Amino acid sequence: MANLSELAGSEELLRPGQVQKLLGVAASTLWTYVHQGLLSPAHRTPGGHARYRESDVVSLLTEPKAAA
Repeated sequence: MANLSELAGSEELLRPGQVQKLLGVAASTLWTYVHQGLLSPAHRTPGGHARYRESDVVSLLTEPKAAA
């Protein structure tokens, strides 16, 4: 059976709490990002827990912000 890193292309997968800490946002804001399509889980555990690719989170941090 493949481990989580193998399932995500040998890249580190982050738990939601780790993503929140990196982005400096609350859980509700992370879920808003997911629902808006700004960030998508790379994998779901057998228990249904989301895991996110580290590169996707870094991309979100480094993307230029759109003018409002």
